[in-house]
Amino acid sequence: MKITKKKIFWFLLVLSLSAVSFFIFGPSESEDEIIPTYTVEKGPLTINITSSGSVQSRDKIVLKSELEGNNTIIWVVEEGVTVKKGDLLVEFDASDLIDKRNEQETTVATKEGNLIIAEEKLEVTKGDCDASLLEREVQQTLAKMDLEKYNKGDYPQQVREYEANIALAGEEVQRAAEKLEWSKRLAKEGFLTRTELQADELALRRKQIDLEMAETKMNVLTNYTVFQQRATHESAVRTATRAVIRAKWQNKSIVRQVETEIIQRLRERDRATNRLAELNFQVSKSKIYAPTNGVILYASTVAISRRRWWVRPLAVGETAVQRQELIYIPLDTGMIVEMMVPEASLNKLQVGMFANIKVDAFPDRRFKGKLSKIGILPDGQSAQLNPDLKMYKCELECDFSDVTIRPGMSCDVELVKETYENVLYCPMQCVTRYENKPAVYVKNGSQWEPRFVEVGLDNNRMIHILSGVTAGDVIMMAPPVAESTNKESENKPESKAK
Repeated sequence: MKITKKKIFWFLLVLSLSAVSFFIFGPSESEDEIIPTYTVEKGPLTINITSSGSVQSRDKIVLKSELEGNNTIIWVVEEGVTVKKGDLLVEFDASDLIDKRNEQETTVATKEGNLIIAEEKLEVTKGDCDASLLEREVQQTLAKMDLEKYNKGDYPQQVREYEANIALAGEEVQRAAEKLEWSKRLAKEGFLTRTELQADELALRRKQIDLEMAETKMNVLTNYTVFQQRATHESAVRTATRAVIRAKWQNKSIVRQVETEIIQRLRERDRATNRLAELNFQVSKSKIYAPTNGVILYASTVAISRRRWWVRPLAVGETAVQRQELIYIPLDTGMIVEMMVPEASLNKLQVGMFANIKVDAFPDRRFKGKLSKIGILPDGQSAQLNPDLKMYKCELECDFSDVTIRPGMSCDVELVKETYENVLYCPMQCVTRYENKPAVYVKNGSQWEPRFVEVGLDNNRMIHILSGVTAGDVIMMAPPVAESTNKESENKPESKAK
């Protein structure tokens, strides 16, 4: 038969229309044949949790950078080598720290000199203050002595002197009066002239005036001079006393100022000394030595093995910040397995659960382990990669004594929660929510009806059916979730759940 171009054209056209019809309307099979189903079975079921993990040392020595800021690595020991205690592991570039230490030594010497000057100044100030106070105290003592001297010496002496003058003047007045009396008798008898008599009268008058002047001096002394002199001397005593008190307060203030300066200088010296000690410590920590014997493991290698891809490998030329973990030295205290478990599986975990561990390096071996620790908070590193995924770090104890296990080896972990010999189960996707209760769609003739079920735990593939269906029931693999929500008020399921 001859094939023409026209026949080929019509053949391709029919073929294209058939393909378009298939994609638009689907296959021409019945509805029962295109709905995936599952027949409920009864048999053994294991509720477990599987996850990948890594083998790590139970105890290890973590060596961190103790230098401030970013520091460049100029030498690092090779990973995997066995070192002895005291071997050099890491060396940083410490040239800047050495320069700072030299400058700080000069600063410490300057601060020490300032402190010595302040201490000597304190001694000089105390000497000046003592001399000033002593001078004021001597003036106070002299003022008190002047007061006492006047009260007990000068004033009584003047009183006695004036009393003696009064007594002598009185006697002279008496003798002058007696002489005048004799002169008057002799003048009556003509033995004395008038001039001689007047001379004796004048002498008596002079002696009387001298007596009056002596009595006046005594009156002035006892009524005026003594009070004036006492007031003057007492004022001098009070002034000297106040000068002593003022000198004491001034001395305290001056000494306190110098002592405050000493405290300030001492603190400056201490700060400079502490900074120098810190720089010496920093310089000493620019080289990290092995604290014990062991195998070298880079912290960056462990981080990268945990899928922290942003961590840069430890190498010469790289920088390290303060407190950054650099090297691990595992100790011979056993190994543990670390694994990450999602939040949805936490309700299945329990400390003490047994586990089956398969190490990639030993594919033919199965190791027994036991869950020893469950993380309290989600792992921060996993949250950085995916904030919506919360993973919890768990640790398992395992005996690897008969094989050579190295830290960082990958493994697969199976935690066994429960094991059943003969129970009902179905795929997890068969169970949906109907009226906020777990349900499955069971085939009843040519119709699908929702039926409530009571479920137990699952192993991320199969879920344990406690009640609601029986073995042999055909259920829908992909139940219509949206449809079940819309028809809640129309259809009430036939529930067999207890």
